[in-house]
Amino acid sequence: MALLWVTLLGLVIILLISGGTIVYFLRQALDSEDATRIDKITPNDSNQS
Repeated sequence: MALLWVTLLGLVIILLISGGTIVYFLRQALDSEDATRIDKITPNDSNQS
């Protein structure tokens, strides 16, 4: 029974670390500050045609 708990705990830790790594790198890749720096939107621009 102890082996089951240790295995489960190890799996949860591995999932948390890998999920955190994926979220971290996605946040780095999808940095919204870059979008505003590259494509500046002035206050008088409108999306309506």
